[in-house]
Amino acid sequence: MAASVKNPFILTPFVPEEYFCDREKETALLCKHILNGRNVALFADRRLGKTGLIRHCFEQKEIKDNFNTFLVDIYSAGSLKEMTSLFAKEVFSSSTPLKVSLEEILAVLDSLKKPTVIAIDEFQTIQNFKESNVEAFLRTAFQKCKRCLFIYTGSINHSINNIFKSPDKPFYNSAVMMTIDVIDREVYREFAQRMFRSYGKDIDEGLVYKCYDYFDGITWYNQLLMNEAFAQTERGETIDEDSFDSVYEAIITQQDFSYRELFSRFSEKQKTLLMAIAREGKEGASVTSQDFMTRYSIGPTSSIQTACSALKKNNFISDNGSRKQITDLIFRDWLRKN
Repeated sequence: MAASVKNPFILTPFVPEEYFCDREKETALLCKHILNGRNVALFADRRLGKTGLIRHCFEQKEIKDNFNTFLVDIYSAGSLKEMTSLFAKEVFSSSTPLKVSLEEILAVLDSLKKPTVIAIDEFQTIQNFKESNVEAFLRTAFQKCKRCLFIYTGSINHSINNIFKSPDKPFYNSAVMMTIDVIDREVYREFAQRMFRSYGKDIDEGLVYKCYDYFDGITWYNQLLMNEAFAQTERGETIDEDSFDSVYEAIITQQDFSYRELFSRFSEKQKTLLMAIAREGKEGASVTSQDFMTRYSIGPTSSIQTACSALKKNNFISDNGSRKQITDLIFRDWLRKN
């Protein structure tokens, strides 16, 4: 284990090989697609580790030795111009805005000695760009590349499916579809205990299971809870299942200031709606049902729909079938406590 790493449950996208949990089959499959010249559309629910998987794949010897690799997160982009700026920043490693077109960037990449793999994170964002015919423009630009492959990732499954599987869309069948699920419960338990023990600490399997089950195995939340559990455990000690509340309470307390600041920005209707959805628990709420509106004295339907649209646009809530749920599960629990 690297001496400089004080906590092996790393929360950043850059995870050294020895601290990367599982994803062996997914890594092998993604590498296989790249080595065989395939564009990939990789989609999964949020915080399951898509970005980490891509970075891990890019560090594999057969990819690192034979390809230039770039990962561009376009989540913050609201237009093609902003997306191009993010591309330029990543490709040219420049913090200063560059006046360059997307076609010029792609031409540079196409001229490099080694072929290039470009991963575009949150690709479904292009559907909200200001310009018209964005998908057609990008498809044409990408098709002209002779030595570039593309990995398109997305967190909103129906949006990504719409882009790549609708016959009337420019990107139709332009990439092989790939998805990832939660890491197996036993695999994650073994990983967590191995990490603790490699630092002279230990954790009861019951606590690993409780943390895993509380957030349905979602990778980022697993790592966050294990990171805090590890921080609370002294060398030579074992942390047990009874410590779950102290671990989770510490995480919520750490987020309290930022959540309070965030909550202050919402309109009164949005605040009421968020609090009500949070109190409905994991499954979320049917926000326009008569039962929901009566229970929380919220309405009318038109104002609920307006508030929902704004919250959904900014990813504070998301769809769970016909129900709405809080996207950030820790924010959900913070709302329930306040």
